[in-house]
This record gives sequence, C-alpha cells and structure tokens, in this order.
Amino acid sequence: MISKEFLSTINLPFEKFANQNILITGANGMIASTLAELLYALDEEHGLGLNIYCLSRNKDRAEKRFRDYLYKNNFHLVIDDVVNSLDTGIDYKYIFHVASSANPDAFNNYPVDVMKANFIGTMNMLEYARTKKDCRVVFVSSSEVYGENFEERESFDEDTLSSIDYFRFRACYPESKRASETLCKCYEKQYGVDAVIVRPAFIYGKDIIDDNNRADVYFLRKALNKENIVMYSEGKQVRSYCYVNDCVSAFLYVALLGETGEAYNIGNEDCVVTMKEYAQKVADYGKVKLIYEPESAPENKIFLKTTKLILNTSKLRKLGWNPVYDLGEGMKEIFEG
Repeated sequence: MISKEFLSTINLPFEKFANQNILITGANGMIASTLAELLYALDEEHGLGLNIYCLSRNKDRAEKRFRDYLYKNNFHLVIDDVVNSLDTGIDYKYIFHVASSANPDAFNNYPVDVMKANFIGTMNMLEYARTKKDCRVVFVSSSEVYGENFEERESFDEDTLSSIDYFRFRACYPESKRASETLCKCYEKQYGVDAVIVRPAFIYGKDIIDDNNRADVYFLRKALNKENIVMYSEGKQVRSYCYVNDCVSAFLYVALLGETGEAYNIGNEDCVVTMKEYAQKVADYGKVKLIYEPESAPENKIFLKTTKLILNTSKLRKLGWNPVYDLGEGMKEIFEG
C-alpha cells in the first residue's frame, strides 16, 4: 500500500519524470509491481503525465495483479519475455530492469533459464538504450554479487570484493547478476549507454508470487495463510531486511540522482536481525507459531551459505534517501494495513 504519508517522505526532482514513458520489466514480481504502484501514486499526486508500461511474461497473472489499473489511460501491459529483443515502438525515458528469478526452486530446476533471463534480458534492455539518445536503464542486481562472506565482514559497501563458488549450479543467480553488472559498464564504455545499478538485499512485502520459496518469502506466505511457520535451519544467519516501499523509493532516487555507471546498495541497517528473529517477528504479527524442525528439511533444499550480509547504504543516503519503515512498521502494514 502506498500512502500519502509515505509519498510525502520522497523528496525528488519529479519534473524529470514529467510526460515520460517508463518501462518496468518483471512487473508481476513484488518489487516491480510495488514500483509500478508507487509511480502511479506519484503521478496522481504531482500530475506528472507519466505513461507506465509493465512488461510481464504471464498475461493472466499480470491482469490479476494490476486489475485496478488496467483501464487507466496511462497504464499499459506489455506481454513479452525479456530474453526477446525489446521492440514495442515506444520511446522509453527510463527502464527499470527488475525481471529476474530469485527463487531457489528456479536455481535448482532451471539454472540455465535463470542465467538467460538475467544476462540476455539485461543485454536486450541495454541494446534498446543504445538505439536511443536519452534513455536511462536502472539495472536491479542483487546483494548476492558480494558472495558468501568468507572473510566475515561486518558489512559490504559497493567497492567490496568477495568470492563466489562459481562451480555450483546455485551460482547461476549471483554470477549472472555479476556478469550483467559488467555488461552495464561495458555498454557505458563502448556505446555511452546511461545505466545505473542497484543492489537490493532481503526485501520483504505482502505481494509475493505463489511459487517463490525463498525462506523469508515462505515465512510470510505461511503467516498470511494463517499457517504455522516451520524453520529448517537454526536461523542464525544475520540479515538487514528492507521493506519493499523503501526499496522502490530508493530506485527512484538512483534513477533521478544516481551517477551513470555507479552501483548503489539498498538495505536498512536499522533492521539487522537473525533469520530466526525475522521469522519470529513474522509469526508474532501473523499470530501463528514458529516451529523448529531441521530434520524435516527437503532433500533438495538450497541454503545460502552467507552467515552475515549487511549492506552499507551510505552512498545511497548521500542522494537524500532514507528508509521510513522499521521491521515492526513493515510487518504492521503487511498484516494490518
């Protein structure tokens, strides 16, 4: 939900958006769909004259997710796959390339498809921008590019180098994100394409896709369905969780104020908890029980090995962005809003 109170916290030169065409890929996902809602709310609030285009592979799911917007004159669905060349006949001023599968089931069953969507999809967006003289691509990468924190760092800033075990199929996701970031830099160097990169970490919210079985998503789904949460690990991993509204507002700060070719972390250092503490918070607000059953873990369960992942967001905050939601406020909006 995008409230007027939340809109009032976003201080940006919105005139840069005036009368522009904006494309969001992967529109059915939680982050992308919330971004579309935020842009539409800002358009109504400020009279920006935006045209919002939401690209998705699944027409039925998109029509269900955006049923309140389908008959708005400035809202448009584009049914296509990012692995296809972008050819809609529209001049986009901004492209938010969010399309990607962050679902462990996809890593396990369709790792090639994960890599294709990340790398080829990004190349197609950059190729489109290369043909336009004035198009900015905001590439949504991932905190997983920082690897598995073998050095046990307290936090990661954008210049941190780390390691990934690239010889495991689970690396399909972080390695293709890393390669796509490099591709953005190469398109800037060779063709002058205007691309910026964002690296979100552990974004949570209500509008989750049914087949996503990532642990934090699974916790929320169970609680929203009034079912007890079962944990398959001790939950000692430390994470910085960021509410989806704060995440997508950060996208806008980077789109309008970020420097070409730079990467920006997105997280919330004020919401650093263990996975078990996060799960307990979900259970408390959802009024369900948290049950610990490591012996019941599915055989093909893939656990991210990183024990501690906290992003330093000072670079993003210098653009003027600050998170609004602490963990309790985020949960309250999910379960009570």
